[in-house]
Amino acid sequence: MRKMYAIAYAGAAVLLFGCEQQHTPDLDPEVGIACFEAHRFTLTPGTQYEGIDRLTSEAVRIKIMDGVRVATIECPLNPDGTLR
Repeated sequence: MRKMYAIAYAGAAVLLFGCEQQHTPDLDPEVGIACFEAHRFTLTPGTQYEGIDRLTSEAVRIKIMDGVRVATIECPLNPDGTLR
């Protein structure tokens, strides 16, 4: 019985180490808000910023709620992480 537990724990440890997070650029929440503000004039009144969906070294993709659905907007980034 102890061998089964040892095997189960070892298997769980292997799975947990296999789920290592991928390295992403440092996340500055202000970049997402700046992206939202840059698109605000094209959005319907009442649209809300929901948060960052994805961040790469080239772009930030944010989620917005327009009252009916959740959508995404993408903004290109400069090499220093600021909006282009």
